[in-house]
Amino acid sequence: MPKSCTLAVLVLFLAACATPQTPTPTLAPTPTSPPDTPTPAPTLTPLPTSTNTPLPSPTPLPGSLVIPLTSLKAGIPWLPLDTSARPTVSYLGFNTVKPPFDNALVRQAFASTVDREAIVDLVDQYYPELEARVATSLTPPETLGRDLTGVIGLPYDPERGRSLLQAAGYTDPSAFPAVVIYVRPIGDYPAIPLRLAEAVAAGWREQLGVEVRVESSSISIPGRFASNPPDVYRLTWWADYNDPDNFLRGIFGPGSDVNYGEWSNADYLRLVEEARSATDPQTRQQQYLEAEAILCQGDAAIIPLYHATYDMP
Repeated sequence: MPKSCTLAVLVLFLAACATPQTPTPTLAPTPTSPPDTPTPAPTLTPLPTSTNTPLPSPTPLPGSLVIPLTSLKAGIPWLPLDTSARPTVSYLGFNTVKPPFDNALVRQAFASTVDREAIVDLVDQYYPELEARVATSLTPPETLGRDLTGVIGLPYDPERGRSLLQAAGYTDPSAFPAVVIYVRPIGDYPAIPLRLAEAVAAGWREQLGVEVRVESSSISIPGRFASNPPDVYRLTWWADYNDPDNFLRGIFGPGSDVNYGEWSNADYLRLVEEARSATDPQTRQQQYLEAEAILCQGDAAIIPLYHATYDMP
């Protein structure tokens, strides 16, 4: 089920009060030098076919091993779900059908200038029981079976972020359109997500030199997108069943009602659909890793912030 606006303890990270500023005019992308190539998704080495003998550790794959392949079932879900420790991810999503974030270079620039360590430090201050960990990919390690932090996705690199923004044609940051982050802080701790989002907004202002304002109201995220689509939104998702399918296809697959930014990529869709019907855990895991690289690195459709586990029966 969608979880766009529930359990404020899980959406602690995104929103901040900021004084509204007058939007600056949009600068038409007119690069003065050949643009950088968007960060490509890494090529993954195919794994051998599964046999009845113990499987080797998938060393050709990126990231570090968390759960052995021999523990993953052939069907969906491939792992049991511990409701006292549901795998969770919190992330920022882009409106990919509206300028300026219809440009992958721009999305990569903004993803490269989010200091996730600082975000996690703030989460720890307000809710240490959550035990948040930096995330650069969508699917939690407890679900994917591998930890991709810092291996797949875009790490904090402000210098590269500024270079990417210039390559996208925005050589004068002061002329970049004002960015609107929409959040809906509800529940018992509404001030916490506002303070967390201030760190994100402040980082973008400082590192990219762009205007950012945070807007919040009681309007649901889909309601806001229907009336006045924002540039960036926040979402927290926890596992309904412990399988990458629940994250990668459940959020960004065909027919999803929580893909608010309307991001779509044919290769990504092919991978998650093929993985859905695959019975070899090695094959499925490799397909999910390739999908993660497209989502969080090549297309940079989202900015993963942190993973955690949550006690929710």
